[in-house]
Amino acid sequence: MECGLALEKHTEACPVCGTVNPPDAKFCMGCGLNLEETLKAPPEGVPEEPPVKTLETEYIPPDDPSSWRELCPACKQKPLTPKTYNGILSHKTLLECDYCGAVFEPHGTKFKFKAIYDISSDIWKKYGRKTLTEEEWTRIAHGGISNEETRVLEEKTSQDDLVNFVNALDQGNVNLSPVPNPPIILKKNEEACVVFGGITLMEPRAVRQTRGGYAGPTIRVAKGVSFRLGSVAARSESHEELRNIDKGTLVLTNKRLIFMGSKRTTNIDLRKIISVTAYKDGIASQRENKQKTEYFTGTDQHTLTFTTSGRSHTVPFTGLIMKAAVEGKIRQI
Repeated sequence: MECGLALEKHTEACPVCGTVNPPDAKFCMGCGLNLEETLKAPPEGVPEEPPVKTLETEYIPPDDPSSWRELCPACKQKPLTPKTYNGILSHKTLLECDYCGAVFEPHGTKFKFKAIYDISSDIWKKYGRKTLTEEEWTRIAHGGISNEETRVLEEKTSQDDLVNFVNALDQGNVNLSPVPNPPIILKKNEEACVVFGGITLMEPRAVRQTRGGYAGPTIRVAKGVSFRLGSVAARSESHEELRNIDKGTLVLTNKRLIFMGSKRTTNIDLRKIISVTAYKDGIASQRENKQKTEYFTGTDQHTLTFTTSGRSHTVPFTGLIMKAAVEGKIRQI
């Protein structure tokens, strides 16, 4: 640097054939080796610089030893490992299973089953892309089911129990619990099993309508004066409509069906009932020596609690249950 003499560029010998090549040579003049890549490669024994890490695989054990993170809900073979993926502006931590490839993505306090290696597996068909709580995933990991499946199963069980109970009630094989202090005077060996207030008594009533019209020509005599020739024809039609008769209390005993209202009191001997029709909100009863059908509506405003196989259920007292209760008492007579 003191005298300014130009120095020649250092020449390199080919590491394969030993040929000395010009300083600017890209390929060996002897064997054609790519000198740029070969000479830039790090010498043996010197490790390459590791790539930038974008994935952290540190496993954080859960506080609860029975947590689903200890056992993958998909394969039940390996634990789930938290893995953080760094982005430009944010990062995302997922729970992944190294055995089956299951991926669970956090959504608030819940986790979404996002991916798996085998998308034809039963677990993916059942829970794929579903977002559940950690408690639900824990149950699934240990052979349980989700809250939604539990609800559906309970509804089906409740429906099956109700059908079995109503059938047994209709056949007279089970009895409703006696009602203490009913609002009627009981006869000997009589007990009340249903006492419902707010029941409406309805009966069909004939409604007549008259329709008429003029038939014939009109002859004009002068301005503002005219005569009509012909006659007026009238036609009367009659049809039945259900009308509210009274509102009161309905009592079912092992001998009678009684309605007590402010305008009407009906005392029906169960042995005289010919048929009972069930509706959503009540029943219709036909009996001997009574031409018109009597409708008792409003039973579904009340509830029935029953127990079967150790399971207790509370359901609306629909007309179907009321029908079964009446017919069951008739069969017991």
